[in-house]
Amino acid sequence: MPFIMRTWMYASGVMFSIPVMLADKPAWIADVLQYNPAAIYMDLVRYAMIDGYGSENLPSHVWAVGLAWALLVGIAGFVYFWKAEERYGRG
Repeated sequence: MPFIMRTWMYASGVMFSIPVMLADKPAWIADVLQYNPAAIYMDLVRYAMIDGYGSENLPSHVWAVGLAWALLVGIAGFVYFWKAEERYGRG
């Protein structure tokens, strides 16, 4: 695997736990990073795909924040494309 890809993978949060790696930093930094949509959905994918990664491994906010991000992005995308329909929809 090329060096750049390995570096990106290790820096993305996929290979380590956010609270563990940021234990010596201010708590608010870890809190903000845990509400990142990528971190939320990585936790949900781990829960769905890995045997032995049960609900006790999930932070308590994951399902609610995942739903909130899905609704926010879905509604924002719908409004954006609805408003822009006249520019791209009428060839």
